[in-house]
Amino acid sequence: MINYAEKIFTRQYTSDNKKLYASFHPEVIIERDDYATTGRYLVVFLHAEKGLQSFFLNRNDETGIFEIDENDPALLEEELMEWCSNQIMAQQINQPNVAQEV
Repeated sequence: MINYAEKIFTRQYTSDNKKLYASFHPEVIIERDDYATTGRYLVVFLHAEKGLQSFFLNRNDETGIFEIDENDPALLEEELMEWCSNQIMAQQINQPNVAQEV
């Protein structure tokens, strides 16, 4: 049995003495027996001022950086989007956390 939950991870971001939390969920194709991932991530971000924000990140083939889906209305700062991209890339190479405190 495939345990999809093993691919989900959560990270904490600290800024101005406020902790923000994000969970990262790789999109999968459930019709396949091995739950093949698409390369896209659903990010659910608990923001101290903006509340719950959810959006998709896609890898830009030219830069290798994860960027917000062009059809997504998320309102996060560019710095947080970059942090999210860094978290996904770190997870993919099995680093536990690329923590950042500002």
